[in-house]
Amino acid sequence: DRLDYLKELGVGAIYLNPVFEAVSLHKYDGSTFHHIDVNFGPDPDGDRKLISSEIPDDPSTWVWTEADKLFLKLIEEVHLRGMRIIIDGVFNHTGVQFWAFQDIIKNGKNSSYKDWYMINSFDDPATKENEFDYKGWWNAKSLPQFNRTEKDLYPGPKQYVFHSTVRWLDPDNDGNLSDGIDGWRLDVVRDVPAGFWKDWSKLVRSVNPDAIIVGELWEFSPDFISENGAFNSLMNYNFAYAVVDFFIADKNKIKASEFIDSLKKIDNTYPEDNLNLLQNLVDSHDTERLSSLILNPDRRFDRDANEGNSNYNPGKPGEEVYERQKLILAFQITYRGAPMIYYGDEAGMWGADDPHCRKPMLWDNFEPKAYQPLAEKYDNEVITKDNGFKKGLGSFPVNRNIDLLEFYKKMIHLRDDNKCLQEGDINFLYSNDEKQSFAFERVLDDSKIIIAFNIGKEEDDFEVPVNILKGQYKEIMTNEEGTFSGSDKASSKILIKIPAQSVRIYKLYKLQ
Repeated sequence: DRLDYLKELGVGAIYLNPVFEAVSLHKYDGSTFHHIDVNFGPDPDGDRKLISSEIPDDPSTWVWTEADKLFLKLIEEVHLRGMRIIIDGVFNHTGVQFWAFQDIIKNGKNSSYKDWYMINSFDDPATKENEFDYKGWWNAKSLPQFNRTEKDLYPGPKQYVFHSTVRWLDPDNDGNLSDGIDGWRLDVVRDVPAGFWKDWSKLVRSVNPDAIIVGELWEFSPDFISENGAFNSLMNYNFAYAVVDFFIADKNKIKASEFIDSLKKIDNTYPEDNLNLLQNLVDSHDTERLSSLILNPDRRFDRDANEGNSNYNPGKPGEEVYERQKLILAFQITYRGAPMIYYGDEAGMWGADDPHCRKPMLWDNFEPKAYQPLAEKYDNEVITKDNGFKKGLGSFPVNRNIDLLEFYKKMIHLRDDNKCLQEGDINFLYSNDEKQSFAFERVLDDSKIIIAFNIGKEEDDFEVPVNILKGQYKEIMTNEEGTFSGSDKASSKILIKIPAQSVRIYKLYKLQ
C-alpha cells in the first residue's frame, strides 16, 4: 500500500528484516524459512491448516499460503515500479517454535532431527527433572543454533536452507526471475562456518547471477568481500563509525584529514568493483536512530544508547539536530557506495537503541489538515522515569518533519538522476583541519560533481581544480550558477565559498 511513497522518495531497493513465520516482533527467531508469517496475510487460520498438511523437510509437499501469495504480489508490485527487494536470511539459528526443534522437544533422542541442533543433553523420561539442554546463540535459549562442523552446517539444516533459498529467488522454478526476490541480507555471518557461505552463495548465483548478497559484518571483512569472496556487499558499519567520529562527535571529534584517512582505509580494503555496492548506513534496527545519535554525541557507535546510560537523552531532537542530519545525509548520498536509509529517518523519527528504534512508521494520514480538522493524529510520546531514562523526560508531539522529508527527496533524486554519484570514481580535493572542511569529486566519463562540506563554525573559502579547460557549473543547494576557464586544464579552478555547517554540491558542465 505504501510503495508509491517509497517510489516518490526515490528508493531503488527495499531491504526487509525477517518476514518468515516467527513468534517475536523482530522475527529473528524463525519457525520456518519457507513460509511468510501468516499474520502478514489475510487468512492466518487458513494458512496454518495448509501448512499442517506439509512434510516440512520435503519441498515437494510445500504449499503456497495466502501470506506467501501476498508477498509474491509485493515482489510483483515492487518490480513494476522499477525497484528491487532484498530479504533477511537468518541461517545460524531458529526459534524454539521451528518445526524441527519442536519435533526434538516431542520425540527427544528419537527425533529424526536430533542432529540438526547443538544438543548438550536430552531429557531422561525416568527422572522428574527435564535434562534437555542445547546451545543458543549468545546463550539465548530462545534462539537454538543449528548444528555444524568446523567448516559447514550439518547436512540436514543446510539442505533445508538451500531449498528455502531457491524458493524465494525463483518461486515457480521456471528460470524467469521477475517473480522472485533480488537478493539477501545475511544475519550474524561470522557465526556460520565459512564453507556454508561459499556453497550457499554459489547456489544463489547459479539461480540469479545478479543477486545482491549483503553480509552483516561490523568489522573490516576482506575475507568475505574479495575477488573470490562469498558476498558482493556488506553492511558498511565502518562507514558509520567514520561519520560518527567526524560529523557527530563533539569533544572526541576527529580532524577532516583523519576522516578522509578512515574513508580511504575502507576503499583500500575491498576490490574496486565492490566499493559501489557497499551498504553505507548510519543507523539500523540494531542501533539508535540517527537523530538520537546526533543528540547524544561522544559515545562509541551502538554503545550506551539505552536506559542503562543515565546521561542518555531519548527525547525529541530539535532543529539543530535535524540540520546536522541533513549534512550527514548529503554525504551519505554523494559518497561512493549504496546509501541505506532506515525507515522513518526521512520523517524525523527518533529513538534510543532497540526497542525504541523500532517504533511504527509515521504516515501522513495521521496528520490533521485544514480540510480534515477531525482526522486522527498520533498521541504524544511520553517519556517518564518509569521508562528507565533519567534525561529527556517530557511529552513530545509525534509528527512528520516535512522539511527534512523534502530534503531527503531532493538528495535521493539528485543521486538517482546522476549516474556519476552512483558509479563514479572519487578523488579528494581539499581538507582543512582547522575549519573542519573538506571537498571531493565524483567523476564518470565526462560527468563531474564536486562536493564540499564545512562542519566548522566559520566560513571557508578555497579553490579546487576541475581539470576542464572551459565550463560552467550549477550549485545544487543554492542554485548559484557560474563559469570557469583556464589557460590549460591544470590551471582551471573554481572558487568555493562555503558557510559554516553547510554543504555545497557543484555539477560541472563542459563547454566546447
